[in-house]
Amino acid sequence: MLKTILTTLFTLSLSTALTAQVIDDDILDSLVSDIQQGKPVENVVIDNPSEPVQHRILVFGDELLQGLGPWIYNHAWATGYPCFTSIWQESTTKRWAYSADLQNLIRKVKPTFIIVCLGTHDQGEVDLSTREAAVKTILLDMGDIPFVWIGPIAVKTMKDDRSIADLIRQLVGADRFYDSYNLRLAREDELHPTTEACRRWAEGFVAWLDSGEAAHPLHFIPPTTSVPFKNVETHKATYQGKKR
Repeated sequence: MLKTILTTLFTLSLSTALTAQVIDDDILDSLVSDIQQGKPVENVVIDNPSEPVQHRILVFGDELLQGLGPWIYNHAWATGYPCFTSIWQESTTKRWAYSADLQNLIRKVKPTFIIVCLGTHDQGEVDLSTREAAVKTILLDMGDIPFVWIGPIAVKTMKDDRSIADLIRQLVGADRFYDSYNLRLAREDELHPTTEACRRWAEGFVAWLDSGEAAHPLHFIPPTTSVPFKNVETHKATYQGKKR
């Protein structure tokens, strides 16, 4: 059995008369014996024949995804990854944590990768303990699905306060947190970035995902054309969420 597996998976790179993809039985038997005995094996290149993971990406969060989402969406589809977004306007970590919406989305989409865009509307809250509990609940809902979290941006009409950003970063880990707080983004109003600013924000995020700094690296192919941005669902700020 081991010999069959090795024949399928191994390509030998030897300085002898062997050519690539051709494995002499005597050499293969010797290779199998060495591996079984735990001996080091030299001059062997192991090719990984498995196909790259074909991700299904779920993106959820507040209305900032209306500007940021189309760019992520187009990068995902250009790469061949189906992408599903859910926008809940003015939503907070507490709203997502205390509703069943995220759980329902995960059951519906069956994502292999999740992108969270939350925290901006949590700013200004004094009681961080409730936000900590909310973030922990969201993490439990996502379980072992690989994820990254796009951190909150500063609100121009509010005093600088990184409390929420730093709390989320601490809870999810620096390698799962894209820090957006200090980004200089042109705004349509005190909060919402312009279309061009959202493009730069998204490109910075995509570059970070592929930089080796993220816990779950993800490579996107830059889109050459634009496809219409479609949400799985969009909720107004007055939406109360589904009961758990």
